[in-house]
Amino acid sequence: PGAACAVGGYATGSSGKAQIWSFEDMRAIARRYDGMKDRGLEIYLAVHEGGGGGFGLSRNGGSVSGYGCDENFSSRIGNDSPYPTSHSSSADRREYILPKSSYYSILLTFESTEVRERVLRLLSQRPTYSRSSPSSQLQLPLPCHTDRSFVESALELWQAGQLDNFEYLLVLNSAAGRSFHDLSRYPIFPWVLSNYGEQGDDDEDCDDDSIALDLNDASCFRDLTKPIGALNEERFEDFRKRYEGMVQQQKLQSQQQQQQQHQSSQRNNLHDTPFMYGTHYSSPGYVLYYLLRVMPEHMLCLQSGKFDVPDRLFHSIHDSYKSILRNPGDVKELIPEFFDPDCFDFLINSMGLQLGNLQTGERVNDVILPPWASSAKDFLRQNREALESDHCTKHLPKWIDLIFGVTSRGTRAKEARNLFHPTSYLGPADMDGM
Repeated sequence: PGAACAVGGYATGSSGKAQIWSFEDMRAIARRYDGMKDRGLEIYLAVHEGGGGGFGLSRNGGSVSGYGCDENFSSRIGNDSPYPTSHSSSADRREYILPKSSYYSILLTFESTEVRERVLRLLSQRPTYSRSSPSSQLQLPLPCHTDRSFVESALELWQAGQLDNFEYLLVLNSAAGRSFHDLSRYPIFPWVLSNYGEQGDDDEDCDDDSIALDLNDASCFRDLTKPIGALNEERFEDFRKRYEGMVQQQKLQSQQQQQQQHQSSQRNNLHDTPFMYGTHYSSPGYVLYYLLRVMPEHMLCLQSGKFDVPDRLFHSIHDSYKSILRNPGDVKELIPEFFDPDCFDFLINSMGLQLGNLQTGERVNDVILPPWASSAKDFLRQNREALESDHCTKHLPKWIDLIFGVTSRGTRAKEARNLFHPTSYLGPADMDGM
C-alpha cells in the first residue's frame, strides 16, 4: 500500500525533479499514439479532495483517429476475460469499468512501442481491488481500455443498462485510441438531433411547429445509420459521381500500373484509390472550431496568430448543422462536450473575445442556440436526453459501426457510403513503409 510508480520523466525545462504517481491512485491505462508513433500510454488517476475534473473532460489538448477497431462490438464477452463478468456483483462491474469517483489522466511517451509495452505489462500485473467494496478480496488487473476484453465487458454492462450511451461512447473512443490530450485523435460523438431550426428554413426539422423539443417524434432525430456525408441525398449524389469518376480513371491507368515496379505501383495506388469524402469527420481544426471560446490560444496557433474569418467561426448550432448537410467540404461530427451540461462554457464567450462580425453585420459572441433551449446548459441537458433516448439507443449501434466497427473501412464502408480519403486510414506501419 502506498507504493509509488516513478514512470514520470524529466520535463523539458523542469528543475530536474521527477514526477511520481502512486499505484493506489491509478484507475486505468490505455495505449496511445505519440504523433504517428505507437508508443504512448495514458494513465488515469483518482482526484483527491481539492482536485478537479471528471471522466477526462478536461481541456489540456486533444484530437482524433487511431486504433480504429475493425471488429463489430456486438460480440459477447468470453469466459477467459480477466475483467468482471456477469458473475461479478453489479456494483463491482460498473465501478471497475467506469468509476463514479472523479479522475484525471496523464499522457506519457516512450522511446519505442516495446518500452511502452514493458511498462504497460508491469502496471497491469499489479492487482487492484474492488473499489465499491474496499474489504472485498476480489483482485483484478488494472483496466486497460485498449484491451478487447475490456471493451467486451463494457459492452455487456451497456446491454444490461448499467452504462448509459454517453459513458459507453467514452469507453469506445478510449478503446479506439482517442484521448482528450490529443487534438488529432479527440473523442468523437454523433450529431443526434436534426431539429436546430429556424422558421422558414428547409432543414430536416421536426414536423411539430412548437418551440419545445419532442423526443417522442422520430423526425427530430438524425439518421444514425448514415454517415454525415450521406444525410443529404442531393449532396451525396455529387460525392457519388466523383467517386465513380475516380473508379473509371483508375481502370484506365491499371494497364500502365501493371507495367511499373511493384513498389511504385503501391505508392501510386495510395494517391489514386477512389474515395467519397476528401475531408474527415474529425480533425484538430474541427475540435478547435467547437472549443474556440475556451481554447482560443490553440486556434491562434493554428491560424498563424489570427482568428478565422467570422463567417467560418462556430457561431450558431443551427448554421453548423446546416453546413454539415450542405457544404461539400463539411462532414464533421460532434465532440463529447455537446452532451455534458457541466461543460457549457464552450458555448459562452466568457473571455470577451473579439471574434468579428458576420457579413450580415451580426457580432460573433455567444453561440446561438436552438429556440427550444433556454440556456447553454439547458441545450446540453436536452442534447444529452436525446442521446439517452430510446430512439437513439435503438439506432446507435449502426453509428458505432460507421466510426469504430465493420462499416468503418474497406468494402463494407463503400457499401455504407462511408469511404474517406485513403490517407485517413494510415497507421504507424504504413508511415514506416513510405
